[in-house]
Amino acid sequence: MGIIQRQGLKYTVLNFVGLAVGTLSTVLVYSRAEIVETYGLVQYLLSISVLSYPILSLSAHTVGVRFFPHFQHLPQGHSALFGLIILMSIGGWLLWAILAILWQPHLQEQAGLAGTQIYWVFPLTLFYGLSLTLTYYASNRQRIVVPSLLFEVALKIVLPLLMIALWQGWLTQNAVLALLVGHFATVTVTLCFYLKRLGENPIWPTWTRWPAPLRREIFNYAIFGIASGMALLLATKADTFLVGSLTDMRRTGIYAIALNIAVAMDIPLKGLLTVSIPIMSQHLAQENRLALHTLYRSMSVHLLTAGLFLFGCILVSASDLYRLMPNSAEISEGKGVLFLLCAAKLVETAMSLNGPLLYYSRYYRYSLVSLAVLALANVIFSLWLIPVLGILGAALAAFLTAMAYQAVGAILVWIKFSLQPFSSKTLLLAIWAAIGVTAAWLLPSTDYPLWNILTRAGFFSIVFGSLVLGSGISPEMNQAVIRFWRKLRGPWAAA
Repeated sequence: MGIIQRQGLKYTVLNFVGLAVGTLSTVLVYSRAEIVETYGLVQYLLSISVLSYPILSLSAHTVGVRFFPHFQHLPQGHSALFGLIILMSIGGWLLWAILAILWQPHLQEQAGLAGTQIYWVFPLTLFYGLSLTLTYYASNRQRIVVPSLLFEVALKIVLPLLMIALWQGWLTQNAVLALLVGHFATVTVTLCFYLKRLGENPIWPTWTRWPAPLRREIFNYAIFGIASGMALLLATKADTFLVGSLTDMRRTGIYAIALNIAVAMDIPLKGLLTVSIPIMSQHLAQENRLALHTLYRSMSVHLLTAGLFLFGCILVSASDLYRLMPNSAEISEGKGVLFLLCAAKLVETAMSLNGPLLYYSRYYRYSLVSLAVLALANVIFSLWLIPVLGILGAALAAFLTAMAYQAVGAILVWIKFSLQPFSSKTLLLAIWAAIGVTAAWLLPSTDYPLWNILTRAGFFSIVFGSLVLGSGISPEMNQAVIRFWRKLRGPWAAA
């Protein structure tokens, strides 16, 4: 568990830094009238890359993680798998490019893009897909910090710099797009060198030398990954799309603000899952049920602790956070939305291991059942609740969708693995969080929202953290705090 804790903690800190940079960029840079149109174009082109990724990669990112343990004893080893996922990504991009060329006139007319603007999407999707696939593959070596720095955080620094250069007249719009493509190309090349340093050297895979059952399983898994990836995109993108379709842009903006705050709860979840999934995949491949059960129980406690900590901080700070925003009287309509979205994130965090456990096991086809439930539930709940409750209905739909998805996943995991994420520790953590929130709310409020946020969130952190560490609910957390304290006081002791 040591490497999971170290990489997960570094990843979390790194992404909180990225979140802070992104927030400042949104407030100070992206909202300027001189660049808002180009920023919208960049986000539109990036969204095409994101939405097309299941086809762009041919599910190479999941194949690279799922089958990594299977290549340890093959003649070509991991080098063949590394070469395979690169070929899959390039092949997926060629397939996608053919489809995009056929659809280009409709896409260009619908979006109102100029002739040259749409063509930037082709090199952008190529390098975006390759760099994201390599980022996933690096997790096999339990390395997520450097890939995250290159793929996620660097963009949050590069993009505002490009927008500032456009604002100052140093760059044209086409130059900005060219440099954005150059950024992802640089990330791709850098990740290749980084993986080479970790011992990964891609070679041309000799498909026929692999066992026939393995070839068949890789092919079937890739097809399944494309289908499930498309279902997941439908499920996760439907609520925001339907808010814009069924209400108006003002309410869509209020919903987006709440969603941007709630997404902070994803950071520890993504960090811990990214580094633990390859270890889980290895235990599954070796059929080491004891190690798998230990990892599952330990990670469930860590994820719930992180989720409750962030949920509590947001809960005690929400009112004052909205008071800090311009036009707060109108924007505060999103406070109820924020609570429901954070509650949905908390449900996902508490039970988030169920999906990967199914997806990377031999029962992976069953995970399509959960994804189908997620997609259908999101669309049905949104179509039902948004016309009645507006953006609050969209947030309620997201919460009910998360509940339905995780319930189905939990039932399948219990049937196949006799595992479930809840225990007496779950109840204790919920009690500690409730005590921390109550104690924070008892603090007197002032006329200074920022001071209220700092004191209440800080006090909640102290109370909740003390109860968690004092109860010894997670020995690994206590050991991590002790190691951190020793490192912190080491220089002072030496002095």
